Amino acid sequence: MGNLDIAIVAVYLVAVTAIGLFFARSIRTEEDYIVAGRRMGPLWLTISAFASWTGLAGLFGTPEMVVRYGIAGSWWWYTFPIGLLLMGIFLAKIVRQRMHVTTPDIVAQDYPDSVRIAASLVTSWNYLAWAAAQVFGISMVFTLFSGMDPTTGAIVAFLVVIVYTMLGGFLAVVATDVLQAVIFLIVIGVVAPLFVVFGPGVSHVYEATRDIPGFYNLFANVPPATLFVWFLLLPAGFIDTIGFQRVFSANSPDTARKGMINGFVIMAVFGLILTFLGVAAKALLPAGANPVNAMPDLMVQLLPHGVIGVLVAAFLAVAMSTASTTLLVTATTLQRDVISRFRPDASDKERLWTSRILLLVLGLVALVVALSVPGIVTILMLGFSVYVPGLLLPVLSATFGWRIPVWSMLSTIVIGAGSTAILVLLGEPGGIPASLVGFILSAIPFAVGLVTRPERQAA
Repeated sequence: MGNLDIAIVAVYLVAVTAIGLFFARSIRTEEDYIVAGRRMGPLWLTISAFASWTGLAGLFGTPEMVVRYGIAGSWWWYTFPIGLLLMGIFLAKIVRQRMHVTTPDIVAQDYPDSVRIAASLVTSWNYLAWAAAQVFGISMVFTLFSGMDPTTGAIVAFLVVIVYTMLGGFLAVVATDVLQAVIFLIVIGVVAPLFVVFGPGVSHVYEATRDIPGFYNLFANVPPATLFVWFLLLPAGFIDTIGFQRVFSANSPDTARKGMINGFVIMAVFGLILTFLGVAAKALLPAGANPVNAMPDLMVQLLPHGVIGVLVAAFLAVAMSTASTTLLVTATTLQRDVISRFRPDASDKERLWTSRILLLVLGLVALVVALSVPGIVTILMLGFSVYVPGLLLPVLSATFGWRIPVWSMLSTIVIGAGSTAILVLLGEPGGIPASLVGFILSAIPFAVGLVTRPERQAA
């Protein structure tokens, strides 16, 4: 990057830090910090949800999968948002009406602390892994686009995330989400496609790809096992804590529902843009180009010199938006659902500062793990995989009133998450997805609990 590019990135980092400092003055209570005092309107909720859901895995991964498999690769993007849409339709109003603050609140409302703590640990581990993934992504951005040392760049950018999130809480997260969404929507969602349309042209892109077998078939080319694993992201979206956090912060149940559905609509449109860019990458990049770098390579080819700083800021915006939300989710869940169980008499101010200190510590842990542990992929898989087997059935049970015994609820969480973690560590024997096996095993104590619950026996 040139001096101008570095200046653009620096201005962006200073701006998001200033937002955190500004909103820190508005934080008075723990509820202000965690759910913005439940004041979010539909527009802010929608934009914030979209920004936080759009991580680098989706931004870089979707064009990569389209280059590899044709438009069927777009399922990599769409499965998770479909789950979020279902959350908006079926869960959002119910959950918001009950005034929950965290996902374990949903699961453990009528259960003892053991259930709450188990749900909290599964949730926190999952989203701490997400935070570490964003550090890895930030490092990759600096590696691809600048002469700056990628480790230094990642440390600086992630420390900015920690500072503004620690100080400003969810208010700062939402405000920076809006700024970040505007940046990457303009650069990636508008400018880049226009350079394809008015550069090589849509007809040229189509001519270069139309004869590739199955390229324009929505279900061709992707191996069935791979497609199945992608569709396991759908239930993850259905109980996504990032989505629930927006639901909890909405100013009404109707706003919660509309915000989630509208967030899906924006994601669906942005997914079409990413798919188009993937097709363009297949047509315009050299035949031997690495699909993993399809998105950044295409951006460098399309965009004129002198805008690399804006492009880097756009990619950083994607990663930092997701990182801030996942850090906040992890810290506040651990504080409210674990630490507060052992300190029930703590004042609201003490709980607020405990959340901030936890966020700082967890952010530094995520930073160190992402930059120094060789097995980061295994750690991330452990995080991503355990969430659905551990919490899908408990969330459904608690939301829709399928009351099961305490032992059944606790066993469902522990067996689902624990068995999945073990199978991931063993390398998924037989090639069977660990999440699928974990979910099936979790369903056993859950089903037994449904059959033997007192309400059923009384009936």
